[in-house]
Amino acid sequence: MSIDMSQLYQVFFDEAREHLSEMESLLLELDVDQPDLEMLNAIFRAAHSIKGGAGTFGFHDMAKVTHILETLLDRLRKQELPLTVEMIDVFLEAGDVLGSQLAAHQADSEYQDERIGRVCQRLDKLAHMDFTTGTHFEGAPKTTTMTAPKTSRVWQIRFNPETAGFQADFDLDGLADTLTELGTLERSAAPAGQAVTWRLTSDVVSRQDILELFAFLCDPQAVEVTETPPGAPEPNTDEQGATDHEDQDLGYGLFEGSPGMERVAALAVEEQQETTQGYGFFKGAPGTPQQSATPSAEYSEASAAGEATKSAASKRASVSDSSIRISVEKVDQLINLVGELVIAHAILAESASDLEPVEHQSIFDGLSNLERNSRDLQQAVMSIRMMPISFVFSRFPRVVRDTAAALNKKVNLKLIGEDTELDKGLIERLADPLNHLVRNCIDHGIELPEQRLAAGKLDTGDITLRASHQGGAIIIEVSDDGAGLNRAKLLAKAVERGVELPEHPSDKEVWQLIFAPGFSTAEEVTDISGRGVGMDVVRRNIEQMNGRVEIDSALGHGTRITIRLPLTLAILDGMSVRMGEEIYILPLTAIRESVQPQPERLKRVAGKGQVIKVDDDYLPLVILRKVFGMAAQSANAQGNIEGIIVIVDTSEGRAALLVDELVAQHQVVIKSLETNYRKVAGISGATIMGNGRVALILDVDELVRLSHEVT
Repeated sequence: MSIDMSQLYQVFFDEAREHLSEMESLLLELDVDQPDLEMLNAIFRAAHSIKGGAGTFGFHDMAKVTHILETLLDRLRKQELPLTVEMIDVFLEAGDVLGSQLAAHQADSEYQDERIGRVCQRLDKLAHMDFTTGTHFEGAPKTTTMTAPKTSRVWQIRFNPETAGFQADFDLDGLADTLTELGTLERSAAPAGQAVTWRLTSDVVSRQDILELFAFLCDPQAVEVTETPPGAPEPNTDEQGATDHEDQDLGYGLFEGSPGMERVAALAVEEQQETTQGYGFFKGAPGTPQQSATPSAEYSEASAAGEATKSAASKRASVSDSSIRISVEKVDQLINLVGELVIAHAILAESASDLEPVEHQSIFDGLSNLERNSRDLQQAVMSIRMMPISFVFSRFPRVVRDTAAALNKKVNLKLIGEDTELDKGLIERLADPLNHLVRNCIDHGIELPEQRLAAGKLDTGDITLRASHQGGAIIIEVSDDGAGLNRAKLLAKAVERGVELPEHPSDKEVWQLIFAPGFSTAEEVTDISGRGVGMDVVRRNIEQMNGRVEIDSALGHGTRITIRLPLTLAILDGMSVRMGEEIYILPLTAIRESVQPQPERLKRVAGKGQVIKVDDDYLPLVILRKVFGMAAQSANAQGNIEGIIVIVDTSEGRAALLVDELVAQHQVVIKSLETNYRKVAGISGATIMGNGRVALILDVDELVRLSHEVT
């Protein structure tokens, strides 16, 4: 069986990122004073898995960092060292370095940075500190205590190397070396083309572990793994098998004074000085030596050896696994095809609308079934692309920790609604705006501990990230219990910068000032804020996702920023409106209500154009015919304006759109107008209606701005 190595590399890249994310999450949850042993073990396993996979594929720079990293983690989980804040810091920095190295390897390049040497030096120094005095042990062994071995289990492994589906250049000795690291391996001699029977005695490996190891290399169903009694006859061993057994008889230094201690010590020193080598699974893999690595003393430790199988089998292709990995491009293609199916149904339904229902009942029944199945298929396909927002939220404990430490503040982060799902495309684009909002909360919102105490608050501030579904939209809130926005300060800054405001601006209008380009109230420029860039980019990015941002604040009590987004950028719930002979689509999430235009409610403000009074507020009136350069709508016999007014929410507050007619509510498939044609002001996309005609999707925020220009 030919194996596509590029796919195996991608599996390693994906799983290594998952392990790094898991490490960071666990490190941020660790209680320094009373660390949880299970969490330490989980962190160690994640690091060990990365090391094993990196060694297998020849990424020795990553293997070197993780080797030193797991040495310190190993002493912590054995309770040979107390956990300190400095250790957490260097662990997190090591994770950053590994992430950069991983990205470099994925881009087929090499990551070179002075941080690598600094992190490795700090890890090594901390790993050899005295438990009681905190002094460094020069030349201290990596492991100072050992435990008695557990009850061993004997596994008989039978397979035919020529029919199991191994790659042609697969190194069988490399597989044997890996199994040797897990226990005592006896290898049988068998003629070419016949099955071989190996026997593995181990106190840490299960049948599933062995199958996972083979699943990484061949078809696991071609491998027979059975447990045998410890006293059962051993298979004949060839020369290599005798060597494997002899190595195990030496004990690998499990007990003080056991045979082979000098050899183990030499191996340990050698491994510490040299880069960790790959397991030798594949000959010719980038950076993988032709000879497999000599088993180190480190892997003889029972608790660590149990993870070697999982690290070697980084593909995790368990035969019982019910999930698969699939590229986003394939999902997007599937979504586009389903969208075309929905459009095709709409066209058929439109064509059949002139038929007599009684005479053509079968056609209408078929169309009804097609519609139902198309909707179900559409929802099923869309659910594939939906992901929990925890993929974004999970990065913020680290952001809060680092930013708060840099500003000498105490901050507690609360995450609510992490299981809320939205489109993967939105998740990827949401990360940067949320990152800026959270950092802004810490910098401008949360006060210094002494200031909070003086104000009668706890010295630790709270920042809350909350996600929830409301109708066809997702609501994301970023709130803090800090100082809140200062209305007088914002107005003074606006006057200083010459920003135009109404004579008596509302609080919401004042809060929107922080989104103005170049607007900042920071006293001094830092690496976090003060340059007047960021918040305007946040709003622009959210608007590009067809979303809106709102702000509520109370001086001395905190600020809440609310982001409203559609669940997906592929499908839109909209209201079709008519303007002359053309049909346009208004996003349903932006519509509040519709009202009949009444002449007494219309006013004209100098320099502002027409406004309409709605609920005691005067809203800007956007006449779409004027914005699009169409002929003006004439008044009826009573002098009233023909048409209907739609009240919509925009980034600048509510606005009123005058359209000719509301037609119907639709769920439409969004097509990019910019990709297929060009960018059109006031238009966010297009769709194909049931009659086959193209309908443009309106951008309400852009329309309000265009209305100001033509007034």
